[in-house]
Amino acid sequence: MNSTIWLISSAMILSEFGLNLGPVVASAGVIGVALGLGAQTLVRDILAGIFMLVEDQFGVGDNVDVLDVTGIVESVGLRITTVRSADGTLWYLRNGEILKLGNKSQPNH
Repeated sequence: MNSTIWLISSAMILSEFGLNLGPVVASAGVIGVALGLGAQTLVRDILAGIFMLVEDQFGVGDNVDVLDVTGIVESVGLRITTVRSADGTLWYLRNGEILKLGNKSQPNH
């Protein structure tokens, strides 16, 4: 509440000195939209990571097929999952891009 009052009073004082705040407000709006669009993939990756962890889809040490990569899961984070393939390559996979995953380590139900 205090910050809102401070912001409005500052804008009123600056306008009394003849400063046009229209371009500043418009620029702030454009920057806000750009940040929102830029953060979209980050939010998607984090939400996907949360669901992966909660649903226990796979874990460290599991043998998986994911995004054209087959290997052993080395880490599962909120944003990134790392998989080491048979040739030793460490793959960093964004959780939001993992739409289909095969887990060879989970037992049959």
